[in-house]
Amino acid sequence: MAKWVLDAGHGGSDSGAIGKNGRREADIVLEAVYETKRLLERNGEIVLLTRASDVYLDVKDRVDIANNWGADYFVSFHMNSFIDNSVTGTEIVVFEKGDKSEELARFLKDEILANLKSKDRGIKEASYTILRQTKMSAVIIEAEFISNEEVEKSFDSIKYGHMVAKACLTMVNKVLIDTPIKKPKTPTREGWRICIGYYRDYEEAEEEVLRLQKEGLKDAYVIPYPEDN
Repeated sequence: MAKWVLDAGHGGSDSGAIGKNGRREADIVLEAVYETKRLLERNGEIVLLTRASDVYLDVKDRVDIANNWGADYFVSFHMNSFIDNSVTGTEIVVFEKGDKSEELARFLKDEILANLKSKDRGIKEASYTILRQTKMSAVIIEAEFISNEEVEKSFDSIKYGHMVAKACLTMVNKVLIDTPIKKPKTPTREGWRICIGYYRDYEEAEEEVLRLQKEGLKDAYVIPYPEDN
């Protein structure tokens, strides 16, 4: 069991990148973290969100949340953007390679690339504050370019969250299990009959009813079956 901080980038006054048709990076990643949270918790992991609604948090707030909670892993969700709207692909960013952050980054990259059929833009190093100052394994996911109109149109934030959850569970040697909880069907009849047994001899059946009544089952009766039974 691990403690995961899931960080939905941007939020509030900071919408992040905005696609040509108006989709906001901040909204996409918030939906994604909720799905990742649901799946990680379903599989026994412990999860904390840096933000659970469309609010603004600066980088220091996000770092402090993770460090003060004593998280094992920090995963920051983002979309990418570029002036050339033909660019596509997925990349993962770590502070430096050669540790558990890179291992998690590889699981994330492989899972996302396999499902999105996305271009591999690799695992990159960067000295971002949110990576440099967190005291646990930390990654930033740049999942595709919202600046690409086709990506903006087709990108599924729930699927994004599902892919991240699957990779995170792989990191802790778990296989994702997502069995929907089925609600019991509501009976449509007013009542139900319980049959105790079938007797060919009437007196034997009557003796059994008397025995059941003595044991407290007052509503026990002999019910005749049709001839062909």
